[in-house]
Amino acid sequence: MTEPRQIDFRQWHRLFQQVPDRLVEEIRYYRHLPQAEWSQYLFPPSTHVVYGNRLLRKLKFDNSQAALRLWGFVMSEGERIYRARQAGMKVIAVMGDLGAVTPLVYSFPNIVAFYPDCLWWTPFLMESRELFDEAGQLGLGEDCCFVRASLGAFSRKAYFPKPDLCVGTVGATCDDMATVMSEAEQLGVDIHYFELPHRHDGDTDKTALSGYLENQYQELCRRLEQATGETFSPDRFRETVQKVNRMRSLIAEIKDLSGAPAASPMGAVEMMNMEFAALSYYGDLDECLAVLTEFRDLMKFRANSGQGYQNQDLRLVWVTPPADPLLMNYIEELGGRVVGSEYLIHQTTPIIDTKKDPFEALAEAHLKATLMGSSAYRVNLVIEQVERTHADGVIISGVFGSSHCPYETAPIISALRQKGIPVLSFDVVAPGKRRLQSQIFNRMEAFSESLKARKKRRAG
Repeated sequence: MTEPRQIDFRQWHRLFQQVPDRLVEEIRYYRHLPQAEWSQYLFPPSTHVVYGNRLLRKLKFDNSQAALRLWGFVMSEGERIYRARQAGMKVIAVMGDLGAVTPLVYSFPNIVAFYPDCLWWTPFLMESRELFDEAGQLGLGEDCCFVRASLGAFSRKAYFPKPDLCVGTVGATCDDMATVMSEAEQLGVDIHYFELPHRHDGDTDKTALSGYLENQYQELCRRLEQATGETFSPDRFRETVQKVNRMRSLIAEIKDLSGAPAASPMGAVEMMNMEFAALSYYGDLDECLAVLTEFRDLMKFRANSGQGYQNQDLRLVWVTPPADPLLMNYIEELGGRVVGSEYLIHQTTPIIDTKKDPFEALAEAHLKATLMGSSAYRVNLVIEQVERTHADGVIISGVFGSSHCPYETAPIISALRQKGIPVLSFDVVAPGKRRLQSQIFNRMEAFSESLKARKKRRAG
């Protein structure tokens, strides 16, 4: 097996050329449909650049077939959603809840889900402000989080097909995404609102809170029945949840493997792509399980054999996902490795109890959500990651204008510093602001040097 290392775009292209034609033919999505060339997704990386994802030319990638397959699967999600519509499948847009309600959505047959929220990194991948500018013309400017890109996508009508149903979670979640939903309604988008109540950590009557969420799930189920023309089946739900639980277990195992005591077994951007599979399964639950299983097997082999990238000795926990993946590449060039994360998607981690009533089980899992509780809840999630992974420091990549970042970043920084844990916090800048991005790079470089000096003092 090839020694693990990170490669540039040209080397990544040459890696694809080494993949046997048989594998290119075999690796497909929507395997339940008649085989067709359009269901292949393992393409030359240059194909993704032709489709507009120009930032790929600047990134570093893992040199494995498993990572190549993961990238192909992630980058083909938009095409896959359009193909689903062409194949007669129902397309459901889910917003604001970040992975909590999709187990219910996928329990209906012939259906796929996607998150418009995740278009927040599209302007970075395309190195274009087009979606931000479109959102600005509709009233959402730079005082709003990067999720405003999804409003631009709704307006342009070119980034995903018209959904058969839009599910929007409001209440104790991202205020910026709620604003996007409100503006999308003005464009004629029909939204079924799912209200998420605030969780007062420590003194909440969990039974009452769970009961409220159960009612929300029951209402959503009825709306899904109307949209699909199908009756909800508890047996089909349990079958779907068993797959979802396998995925969540796979992701947890892979995250544990990323903190191997020897060299770093995988790149941070690939790990983030892997972790975000828990939201919508990139539009194909079964194929997503296959992709992550191959990815896990590679990670386990590397971790067990002590293989990995060299000269990445600074163990870091990354808080809030960066819309700009270059930031992760850069910290790796400076000797960092991401061994833990808190990406605001804790609701995708619980194993859903298949023995309980479906709506009770979903509500119980949803109560673990990152954003529906106090800042102290998230502080504890971050500290748990630091302690579990023996991290040397923490990076917080906030977003200017995001409703939760200014309220949660300060308590996290304070709690970490009280425990003597170094932390670097900055706001990710939008595409085109090179001077500000250079300032962030300089701060990352200074932070990595301080961590190295700290480790050297402790070792000496």
